[in-house]
Amino acid sequence: MSDRIYLRGIELFAHHGLFPEEAKLGQRFIVDIDWWLDVHPAAEHDDYAETVGYDKVFETVTKVSADQRFHIIEAFAEAIATAVLARFPRVEKVRIEVHKPNAPIPGVFGDVGVEIVRVREG
Repeated sequence: MSDRIYLRGIELFAHHGLFPEEAKLGQRFIVDIDWWLDVHPAAEHDDYAETVGYDKVFETVTKVSADQRFHIIEAFAEAIATAVLARFPRVEKVRIEVHKPNAPIPGVFGDVGVEIVRVREG
């Protein structure tokens, strides 16, 4: 059985993007993340060690953003999913949504983003 834990609205300032101006100036990104695992043992024992805590996932997301510059948000989302699945063996599935609210598009819009879902293989 899988249960879902999530974090919404992780705000990051980073230099990701395709264009030189994005690399130079940086911009705001917002990450939403869901992860699935069986939380029953943690809940039954009231034991933080038996779950995957928000703080650890937050740390993972911010580290991925800080450690590498991504040209496209699809690659950024993929790197977050890969890192979460690698770091937390209890996680069965992860959903990443990366928002780029200030994307360099001529026109008026509210948000752009990408959503990916990855499932642990094997």
